[in-house]
Amino acid sequence: MSRSSAPGRRFGLTRLLTAAALSASVASTVSAQATQKQDEEYTRQMKAILTDPRITTELVDHLPFSDKVPTTLKFKGIEHVVGQPGHLTYAADIHRYLKAVADAAPTRAKYWTIGKTEEGRDMVVLAIANEETIRNLDKYKGYLSELTDPRKTSETRAKELMKLGKPVYYITSGMHSTETGGPEMLMEMAYRMVVSETQLIKSIRDNVITLITPVIEVDGREKIVDGCYFRAKNPGVNIPTPYWGKYVAHDNNRDGMGQMLMLTKNVEKLGLEWHPTILHDLHEAQTLLYASTGTGPYNEQIDPITIGEWWMMAQNDVMEMTKRGVPGVWTYGFYDGWVPNYMFYVVHAHNATGRFYEVQSFGTNCTGSAAPLSNQAGGGGRGGAAAAPAAGGGRGGEGGGRGGAAAPAPGDTANLTRVLGGSNYSQSREWFRPNPTPDDIRWGSRANTNIQQSAVLFSLWNTGRERERFLENYWIKNKNAINKGKNGNLKGWIIPANQRAKANAADAVNELIEQGLEFHTANSDFKVGNVQVKKGDWVIRGDQPFRTVADIYFSIQNYPTTNPSPYDDTGWTYSMMRNMIIHEVNDNALFTSPMTMVSGKARAPSAIAGTGANLIVEHTGDNNMVALRYRMPAVKMSAAEEKFEAGGKTFAPGAVIIAGANRAQFEPLLAELGLSAWAVSAVPTVKSHDLDIP
Repeated sequence: MSRSSAPGRRFGLTRLLTAAALSASVASTVSAQATQKQDEEYTRQMKAILTDPRITTELVDHLPFSDKVPTTLKFKGIEHVVGQPGHLTYAADIHRYLKAVADAAPTRAKYWTIGKTEEGRDMVVLAIANEETIRNLDKYKGYLSELTDPRKTSETRAKELMKLGKPVYYITSGMHSTETGGPEMLMEMAYRMVVSETQLIKSIRDNVITLITPVIEVDGREKIVDGCYFRAKNPGVNIPTPYWGKYVAHDNNRDGMGQMLMLTKNVEKLGLEWHPTILHDLHEAQTLLYASTGTGPYNEQIDPITIGEWWMMAQNDVMEMTKRGVPGVWTYGFYDGWVPNYMFYVVHAHNATGRFYEVQSFGTNCTGSAAPLSNQAGGGGRGGAAAAPAAGGGRGGEGGGRGGAAAPAPGDTANLTRVLGGSNYSQSREWFRPNPTPDDIRWGSRANTNIQQSAVLFSLWNTGRERERFLENYWIKNKNAINKGKNGNLKGWIIPANQRAKANAADAVNELIEQGLEFHTANSDFKVGNVQVKKGDWVIRGDQPFRTVADIYFSIQNYPTTNPSPYDDTGWTYSMMRNMIIHEVNDNALFTSPMTMVSGKARAPSAIAGTGANLIVEHTGDNNMVALRYRMPAVKMSAAEEKFEAGGKTFAPGAVIIAGANRAQFEPLLAELGLSAWAVSAVPTVKSHDLDIP
């Protein structure tokens, strides 16, 4: 019996019984609707605004009634059906609404904030599950934490946890602020998941912990909605689309490695606390709904199990939607799956699974107007205008730039639909697209709501149906990561603490600690393999579950040269990108070498050598050289323009000279910044210029 086959047999009967029960739940949805009172007015309005009857399923063609939980139609400040043409909702109101849902149904939902944005707005999350799970959220969070670390959890306990635990399915939306539909849809879906008594929804509540962050880029959402209503009130006045966030627009979804933005930091923090089994990020671009798998080449450091999960989940979504006659739901041919800079790599780097949807957009127009999409160029973002259709369907064959179509002319309220036609939207029938989009689809905001809400619900249902499989996979992936260190060639990494740009190195160490990577410091000098380790050097052991972070960042990428069209970046090796020294270790002696876990903030070694009234700070390329100047604005500093010698040391151009420095004032600051200085008795005679501050 192989190790991999045993779990399959162990869970085989359970899976068959669970699958049979949950398959029946789909069939019973209609009968459950008949027994549960429906919100007749909301249902009437949602049906009236649906522009094409093909874009619906039995999951979203009605809304159950509740005398406790408000719908968006009855909620002050929103007061419209989700998908109502001409309406967009501010993030602040979306958050208020989700809090109201949780307050009205505290046994099935819990709401909290996960951090602030750069402009001081809240990012939030809503948890939805059955009553027992909501009462015991910390217990279930603890189960996933145990499955995360096979160093502490036994195989016997892991088998228990696979039966006791529940996967966490984390849904995010609103990353790209001009992709407006996801945040709207999630309000209705949250209500439905809390109120509905259909067997499908109940099975999701019973088997999955659903987390929802409706708007990732909160600052940008408010700006886009502001612009939307400004155009509605000022027809004919053209205003440019603003930067969504304080610093970044579309590339806010390219911060997965650097994690400089608060949205990435906040999601990372939640991820390390909750260990979501799946993170599902909702985007808008492609006709009509793309479920991500990618074409390859896949990132070489991702566990093969994860790639299998991508396909398993995507095929479920395509199949369930196709069974119901919904066209244009497909997978495979959109991106490659190589670069790790996307936000959903927050979970990929921690041995869980990330995925995304691309849904046909309805734009950012608040007048209710529209124009045929075939007449519109691709909106701002990657891609620009639509590409010619590809005969075989491969990446790029669908055309169209990210960001959706350009906004139609304001003031035209007669036409609430967009007719998908013309060569820009033609699709061939392929193995990955069994039911392509016909050229007469009439698209609108309610269609956007229906298609992605249905697909997400089917994905949640499938996750519940396969809950033990997903938990087992997560456990095995964490074991695989540890075993790469124990049994593979690469045992770990050493980052010298006293390298030239040592402050930058310390900064990188702290960033990686925040991403969950464990660091130690060497307690003494030792040698492992060919690497000489100095006391204080940083050590990354390769026998930890989150070594995947280091594998992804530190490895050298070899993008296949036979692939003619990379989707995104092809190389990002950390040591080259950050200009730092990282040594690989291939010796098991690393695991028994003297070291101590880093528990606080890593700091680069710092000192002032020599004596004298003048300080010279060597120009090492450390970013903190700039911080030094700004932290002492009243102190005169100059920068050498040529190489020079002083105090028996040679300094390169750029060295900072501080005449008459107060050593007691500078010593603690240099220690904080991880910089070193040399004290000399005479001010160096070298061509220099003042380092003035704006």
